[in-house]
Amino acid sequence: MKILFIENRHKTFFYEPIARQLQADGNKIYWIIQNKEFVPSLDSVKYTIPYPKEKIKYQTDKEIEEIIKIDRQFNHFNQKDSTYFYYYNERIRDIIEKIKPDIVFGESTAFHELLTILNCKKQGILYLNPSSCRYPIGRFSFYEYDTLIPFKGSGEVLQKKDAENIIDQIVNRTAVPDYMKLTPPSKLTKIKDKLIKVKSYMLGEKYNTPNPFLKYKSEKQKKQINLKWDEASVKEISDKNSFTILYPLQMQPEANIDVWGKEYRDQTKLISKIADSLSKDCKLIVKPNPKSNYEISEELITLATRNKQIEILHHFVKMDNVLPKVDLVITVTGTIAIECILSNKPVITLVDTINNKVKSCIYIESIIPKLSSIIEEVKKDNFPKLLNKEKVAFINSLNKSSFEGKVSDPLTDESCILENNIHKMVTAFRYILYAI
Repeated sequence: MKILFIENRHKTFFYEPIARQLQADGNKIYWIIQNKEFVPSLDSVKYTIPYPKEKIKYQTDKEIEEIIKIDRQFNHFNQKDSTYFYYYNERIRDIIEKIKPDIVFGESTAFHELLTILNCKKQGILYLNPSSCRYPIGRFSFYEYDTLIPFKGSGEVLQKKDAENIIDQIVNRTAVPDYMKLTPPSKLTKIKDKLIKVKSYMLGEKYNTPNPFLKYKSEKQKKQINLKWDEASVKEISDKNSFTILYPLQMQPEANIDVWGKEYRDQTKLISKIADSLSKDCKLIVKPNPKSNYEISEELITLATRNKQIEILHHFVKMDNVLPKVDLVITVTGTIAIECILSNKPVITLVDTINNKVKSCIYIESIIPKLSSIIEEVKKDNFPKLLNKEKVAFINSLNKSSFEGKVSDPLTDESCILENNIHKMVTAFRYILYAI
């Protein structure tokens, strides 16, 4: 079988030991390399795409333009030129046509991955993104293309007692998703990584790597904006007599919202739309991610300070202290949806996922007029609630559509490439290969 992997910086070295074992099984391994500083050492076929040097001629393509709109370089790092998208699209298309892979594995984050997904769709090739399924912890799913739709799954069913233990841990917030338990790299490791990125940029990789000076400036601005946010924030929900809606900000740039929830990637616009749809007896609480990145802006702070129905929380405020005090939660693709389902806390999502197969997690296509009618149902205590057996069935649906193993990269979590985890990953990859 022909298996194609897509380079994604340090994630490449997580894929490499998996690819090594799949190659030992008799499969043919291929790579598309965008950043030349992250080439795997495995003796396999590697297609390294040269950085464009000449002026690129292109004809506007609607699908490529849609990818440009969600690219982090454009949205966060002042990228102006977009012609390289067309250059890379041609190279990726030609490589895929030459290889004719049976399956492609990669993330759905960087521009070259999204272009690969686009070409895989056009050529009828399955593209899977191995990523944490959030809960149960220590598990991951293979998501189809650039969606949150899990492909296949282990089919493993938890015993009722085990499922109930997991539910209790999630409800009591003692279970922490894998992506929130990462150990920060040492200072030396961080310095080495920054030097690699600077080297990449200087050698021509200016498409996934921001200008180092602009990046430094952005980081300083981010700290200042976060301080302004906290100065304008409250440390607890003030008006307990209002109907209270919680919107937890999702970190950006992240595929969770920039790709999977791309229609709502402008969270300031979304928050404004939610607030505008509320009656006077409602209050919108906006909770920042504890590790805010670039999702907070001057515009968002201005919106929150001018609109009396919006209240923003301090970064130090924990979800444990907030969730019991709110009446309804709205999220795009956040993990909070699973926590709400199992806590019988009314929740709305703006992207249709596996979570919405449960009656107590409502997917709405548009804020207006759906939100107001749902608020009325919550006020009347008519919002659906799950029985214990339904919660067990839900957690089992997540378990059955996932596999045991931790997806990460060796920069942020060295344990992901330890023998025990790689064994779990290879088992899951083999299952998928046999299933297609």
